[in-house]
Amino acid sequence: MAELSKETKLVVMINVIIAFIYAFLFLIIPEAYKQMTNTPELTYSPITWRQLGASILVLGIGGVLVIKRADWDKAKIFWEISIIWLILMFIIEIWGMIAYPPSAIALANDVVATIVLIVLILLNIWVYYRESK
Repeated sequence: MAELSKETKLVVMINVIIAFIYAFLFLIIPEAYKQMTNTPELTYSPITWRQLGASILVLGIGGVLVIKRADWDKAKIFWEISIIWLILMFIIEIWGMIAYPPSAIALANDVVATIVLIVLILLNIWVYYRESK
């Protein structure tokens, strides 16, 4: 059983906090978040946003379980799935900004989301490879 390093636990905590914030926005208050980000009606579906929020919540809960179990061998597959999910969300985010050019407020929100995704992808891949050695 390979114990998780403090660095890995910290990265998981960062993932969990960000996941819970976005899960709250998409799952609990999608209408308010839509107004805050000036999302056009064409790209807004409360059911789809809540489904996205639920998938983000699953990642957050999975991160809590990773910390609780504190075993790299048990966390590895979850970590890999999380990295794939982040990469896919990044691709979809970029495609969405191209296919549906956002307003200025929505663009600011998209840029922040894209930066968060890039940082999480790089951080997770870096820690994954360090932990795997």
